[in-house]
Amino acid sequence: MFNRNWTAVSLMVLACSQLTACNSDSSSESTDNGESGIWQPKPGTSWHWQLENYDNLDINKDVEVFDIDLFEGAEGGNASIISSLKSNGKRVICYFSAGTREDWRPDASEFSDDAVIADGEMADWPGEVWLDINNEVVLNENIKPIMEARLDLAQSAGCDAVEPDNVDGYINTDETKGIITYDDQLNYNKWLANAAHSRGLGIGLKNDLDQLNELVNDFDFAVNEQCYAYGNECVSYEDTFLKNNKAVFVQEYYEDGSEGEISRQEFENNACPYFLEAGISALWKEGFNLDGENVLSCGE
Repeated sequence: MFNRNWTAVSLMVLACSQLTACNSDSSSESTDNGESGIWQPKPGTSWHWQLENYDNLDINKDVEVFDIDLFEGAEGGNASIISSLKSNGKRVICYFSAGTREDWRPDASEFSDDAVIADGEMADWPGEVWLDINNEVVLNENIKPIMEARLDLAQSAGCDAVEPDNVDGYINTDETKGIITYDDQLNYNKWLANAAHSRGLGIGLKNDLDQLNELVNDFDFAVNEQCYAYGNECVSYEDTFLKNNKAVFVQEYYEDGSEGEISRQEFENNACPYFLEAGISALWKEGFNLDGENVLSCGE
């Protein structure tokens, strides 16, 4: 997790973004997924993850992919961010939470009272509550339509792919009270992938290491936080996403040396040799705010 409390493109535009004429800087590290035309980044694709502080977003950064906040990038005063990145030859992944209600989002009021788990607040993130995807009625009648609207927004805004967060509620039992089962999560995650693909969007699997084997064929890339710091769980991606020629984007952090953090020296001297050999696209961040500041990638 990280600090996320931040202050329908049409098909023609989507198709245009996938053509060399519209993206003159298309890299050999990315590809369209066969006949589907859905963007699927390859291992080693360079990326930048920034979910806030867009007044200081460097769209000329020498990376192929930008992962940005869907709402911040598609609405309000920042609506030009996605188009500016696309015009600059970048691929754009758009972040949103698919497993929680964040009370600062513009569509937060659309969630029904029974869409969230009672006393299911996230301990470290005020205003964020887990969604009850175990409740089949509310899932189909309330939660899924809201997620479909978000995917429509991603499509219309010109995102190449989406990164739905908090798709592993079944393992966060202290907060979800054990209500969400393994199968609830698996079915919901597969639905998310199908809903994204039906709109021509690629989709990344966020964390959820226990379901990699069952979801690798449904998702186009993976995003993980702190897998190296936690005993190098990153190896779980070797026989799943990497073996299937799909990118794995990793973010490591350091703040005060707590569990789940690695120092810059450890990142450069120990983690990066592994990441480079495995083909994992890894970043290291000083602090947990994804503000684009004090970020290091392997090889810098």
